[in-house]
Amino acid sequence: MKQKLAVLATFCFFLLLAGCKKNDTSSDSSAGSSTASLLGRWQVIKDSIVVNNFAFSNGMIPIPGIYIGSPNDYYDFQSDGNVTIYEGGPVGSSTYQLLPGNQLLITRFDWGNVTITTLTSTNFTWEKQITASNGGTYYRRAYLKR
Repeated sequence: MKQKLAVLATFCFFLLLAGCKKNDTSSDSSAGSSTASLLGRWQVIKDSIVVNNFAFSNGMIPIPGIYIGSPNDYYDFQSDGNVTIYEGGPVGSSTYQLLPGNQLLITRFDWGNVTITTLTSTNFTWEKQITASNGGTYYRRAYLKR
């Protein structure tokens, strides 16, 4: 009887372990998703910039602050490799590439690659950190949603 109880307890333990495995969220995962996950229009929720003694190589000094998106603000990633950005007005169009290591390159802008920190079917967050040769810093994070 004790042996049957031990076998039953062991079986239940392994059944619980199998039931607790992480769900497969390949279509709705954090960062590292395919270009297909990125395609479409994303509404800008918030875009924040923090700078400390920093200027881009072209001399442009970024304006720090937090921008709260309006219903008209968006990033629109198209299947032909182009993206159109409207944030507080038309920002422009550019080509883009998804690169290894959760990197996204929007070629028109000085910030270079950005790191995708979240990419699900409804949420997209990217960030960029730069340290200049003079020690100045630039940090930007954008939150988008569908």
